[in-house]
Formats: sequence, C-alpha cells, structure tokens
Amino acid sequence: MLVNQQLGIAPAADTLVRRREWRASQPDSIDALQVVYKVAERCNINCSYCYYFHMGDETPLERPAYAPHAVTERLAHWMADGCAELRIPHAKLAFHGGEPAMIGADAFGKACRTLRDVIEPVATLSLAIQTNGVLLDERWTDRFIEHAVGVGISIDGPQAANDRFRLDKRGRSTFQRSEDAIRRLVAARPYGAPLPSTISVLHSANDYRDIYHYLRDLGVEELNFLLPDRNVDDTAFRASDEAADYGRCLSEIFDAWLAEDNQAVRIKFIDQTMVHFRANVTPGAIFRRGRKSNQVVIARSDGTVAIDDSYIPALDWYSRAPVRPMATHSLRDFLGNPIFQEIETTANSIPTGCRDCRWRDMCRGGDLENRFSAASGFDNPSVYCGAYKGLYATVCQRLVEGGYPAHLVTEKFGAL
Repeated sequence: MLVNQQLGIAPAADTLVRRREWRASQPDSIDALQVVYKVAERCNINCSYCYYFHMGDETPLERPAYAPHAVTERLAHWMADGCAELRIPHAKLAFHGGEPAMIGADAFGKACRTLRDVIEPVATLSLAIQTNGVLLDERWTDRFIEHAVGVGISIDGPQAANDRFRLDKRGRSTFQRSEDAIRRLVAARPYGAPLPSTISVLHSANDYRDIYHYLRDLGVEELNFLLPDRNVDDTAFRASDEAADYGRCLSEIFDAWLAEDNQAVRIKFIDQTMVHFRANVTPGAIFRRGRKSNQVVIARSDGTVAIDDSYIPALDWYSRAPVRPMATHSLRDFLGNPIFQEIETTANSIPTGCRDCRWRDMCRGGDLENRFSAASGFDNPSVYCGAYKGLYATVCQRLVEGGYPAHLVTEKFGAL
C-alpha cells in the first residue's frame, strides 16, 4: 500500500545538516543554479490571473519582446563562469515568458545548442520550457527530442475550468490547442519526446478529483497546482471563507492521488508535505541544509538578471530588488547582494503569528509572496493559512487511516 511504501515510516536517510551563516555567493553553497530565462517578454494569450502582466509590474513591456541570440550567448557564459567560480555542479535553465514559444522553433533550437556547448563542460545542464502549448507542433517536438528539453504545459483542467481564465487576446478559448500539445508529446514519448508536466492554477469552484483524473487520463505523470497570486493586503479575500475552499481543492487532489496509489505520479505540494512524515526527520529540519538545493535567478530579454519574479505579488518590496547587467556583474557579484540573505533568512523564519500553530514546521508561514503586507513585510501568516490547515488535517487523517502510526502524528503535530 502506498502509505507503507512511500509515505510511511520506512527509514529514510536524513542527510540534512544545520548550516551557519550560509551565503549564496560562497563556493560550495549551492547544489543547482536554476535560471528562469525570460526569452519572450510578451504573450500570445491573456490569462487574467497572470502574475507577470496583471500584478502591477509594467517593466516587462519596457524590455525587448524577444531576447536576441547575443543575450543567450552572454547568459550561457555568465552561467558557466558562475558555476565554475562557485563550484556549482548542476545548472538548470527554463525558457519562460511571456510565452517562450513565440521565438520560433529554429531560434529555440539554436539557443539550446549554444547553452549546452558553453555550460556542459562546466556543469551538468538540464533544459526545460514552460509554455501554454498553443504554438507547439511537430517541429517543436523534434526540437525537444533533439535537445532533451523537459516540457511543462499550463492548463487548468478540462475546457470549462481552463476557459475560466486562459483565453486569447480576443477572448477565445485556448483549451484545445493546449490539450493537443499534451497529447502530441505523450504520443511521441516512444520516439524520445519528454513526457510533459502540467501546471494548473487552482480555483475554488472546480472539482479537483475530476481535474486530477482528466490530467492523468491525458497521460501526465507530473502535475503541479498553484494557489492564485495574492498577498495579505487582499482584505476581501481574508474576510471570506475562500482560503478554506482552497484547502478543499488541495485535499481533493491529495485524496485522488492517494487513491490511485501510483508512485510514478509526482505532485510538488504533496512531495513537500510528505517529507515531514518520515520517521527520522525532525520538525523544520528540511529548512537547514548544508547546500541549498536550488538557487533561482531570473534572466531577462535585455541581458539583465533579477531575483525570482514569483515574488511580484509582494510588489512594494519586489520593485526595490536589484537588477544587474550580466555584462558587468558576475553570478557571484549578483548573489552577493544582501537581498539573497534577506530572502534566505525570511524564508527560514516563522512569522510571529504562526509560532503557536501546530502546523508551523510544515507550513513555515507559506510562500513568501503570500505572506507579504505593506504594513509588516513578510511577518504575516500566509493569506492561504486556512487552505494549509485544511490540507494538513486531511493528510494526517488519511495517513492514520492507511496505517501510519497515530502516535507519530500526535508527537509532531498534536492530537488529530
């Protein structure tokens, strides 16, 4: 049974080490550099919830629509030099946007060749693309096979769920073209195509058991679900019961995944939750690693680099974050900016309002952008606090029902 095989009390080596005065700019501090490359700063559709174009940051429209190949070449050398100087063994680059497929399959292939030629002598390199899938065709499948590119496709579920927000600029459905892209890649898997993953933004009106089964029926094995972007200053949301509704959404996904009992299926938020139920992982230990597993940097179409733009919902803070040209600032220079230590310290601290919560060591206050308010910065419980509480209660209940020792749950998280 899955509870015993994957989620239960089977010993798992805890190699996590407490670190002191970790610094991103010090050699041997990072296991993988992840660069999110904004190769296209425009999009061919108009998702109304898009953090990049609808959260108040207008700078993407001030940069070139598409990164010229010279920027890709500069980025490749910047990453290679940085990995060599900081002794980072792994590099990951995700083509992102906007909609990265707008650069065309030929330009994409040329970029992949350049990145591999320059970076792979220094660090292992994995390439990926996050796309809405609308522009993908057989030529793109060929490029993905040729350059071993992982493909993530954004789709919110069947057509009714997807069309709630994911329309083109003329208000038309994008659903069929996104679904077709997934089907095409799944069908081409025997010929070397990557099995696509999916990203779906949650909405409380959807039935997520149905959405889970829809995505699984397409053949997808890696599913990602995102809470909508908002911060603590969304007082109307906080005054409503919607956060608890999102807890139901997450719980439905967990229940569907558990019922399928298929270890090949990976869902990020479930993986992040389940690690806390390993018998020899002490509360909060996963936040004290000897090397940071993944350091995110954003590369932009104009040749500049910036911090993770998933923090845009914290726009008052994000808008003051450093932006540096790759031509004049090395990776080590950039990571030496105090903001990286601020992010690390804040992410590893528990907000004041969470310190008496039974779930504090699992949640840690939630994602930083969802903790932000203009009045108190990141020292707030997540605006989705109610969602996490609902999810964690469901997980504990289901695990105990499946044979996980109840005393281990109560020792870590209190009575059920």
